[in-house]
Amino acid sequence: MSDTHNHRPRRIPERMPTPPKSGTHLVLLGTRAGPHPEMRASAVSALVVDGAVYLVDAGAGLIQRFHEASLDFGELRSMFITHLHSDHIADYFMFFNVNFPLWKHETQQIPVFGPGRADRYGPAGSATPGMPDLADTPVIAPALPTPGIVEMTELLKQAYAFDLNNAIRTTRRPGGSPKAFTGETGRPMIVPQAVDVPAGAHVDNASPVMEPVKVYQDDRVTVTATLVDHPPVFPAFAYRFDTPHGSVVFSGDTTSCRNLVDLATGADVLVNEVVAVDEALAMYEGTDLAATYRRQFLTGHTPLVSHGTPGEDGYVPGVGAVAAAAGVKALVLTHLYPADGRVGEERFHAGASSEFDGTVIVGDDLQSYDIGALAQGRQAG
Repeated sequence: MSDTHNHRPRRIPERMPTPPKSGTHLVLLGTRAGPHPEMRASAVSALVVDGAVYLVDAGAGLIQRFHEASLDFGELRSMFITHLHSDHIADYFMFFNVNFPLWKHETQQIPVFGPGRADRYGPAGSATPGMPDLADTPVIAPALPTPGIVEMTELLKQAYAFDLNNAIRTTRRPGGSPKAFTGETGRPMIVPQAVDVPAGAHVDNASPVMEPVKVYQDDRVTVTATLVDHPPVFPAFAYRFDTPHGSVVFSGDTTSCRNLVDLATGADVLVNEVVAVDEALAMYEGTDLAATYRRQFLTGHTPLVSHGTPGEDGYVPGVGAVAAAAGVKALVLTHLYPADGRVGEERFHAGASSEFDGTVIVGDDLQSYDIGALAQGRQAG
């Protein structure tokens, strides 16, 4: 193998312009679905409201994309995790660790909202609370098989203890005193908090009809959450951000469900996951994974176009139909699957537009959209 092949120059991505300090802007940082190698980053979005930054999810690629998007860590107000699949949390802990030098530690504390510990919700009598009972299926880490955002953060701190202990003995000593972002030396950088769920909700009743719950409010945004349906994951959330310039809903991973439509009703923009089901199934045709992927695509995600007949068993509304039912002005497709180029932007756009008359945007990494313009029926970057 030649030296030329081994030492090709690395392409450095161009940085985006800094988002405006006024208005509300959606910045797509990662737009691919699943823990699959691809050039796109995994699921992560930012909402920038009059300069303040709010993150939704923390998929692989967040660390680099945040920098490439010219976002200011010192302006990060909060993070919202939709669910604990790896493609939504892979960069969670390390994102905060590597940004320690940019932390305004005297004033900046970042709440992180996400799912609670699933096994605490039931159902009663389950052999594996928080997960489906399946024969001949082992339980990994049986002492704590379904940690929530609080427990996961503590476990990650333990996993990175060597690095963290080294850091406070070398570089992380402002004024000569140790400073741990995890809170052992005073005010922590992040405060993980579990989002409340209604009584009776659990893995076998994952998205009972509910009123959205307010999880966060400051001088720029009010954030509400609802349970969505992403079997067998529980809890899984969608979040709505109401800002002075418009309202945005992030679906998280979900099949179509009433809670999501209720949360998005009256909103300006819906940022929704999507699976081009036919093309996705073709990837596994003839393999021993075909049956399990078929079930997951059709029961745990939002298809590009509706499958089945309305009113009959097995009907699954497509992403455009969901946006139409909610009455939003614009639909932004993210968490795309497949995201390897076999499904073109035109196909995603046409499929969603076939069931939705509003603005459709097929998302890509490092794209920014003015929510105020979308709320007024204009598509503006």
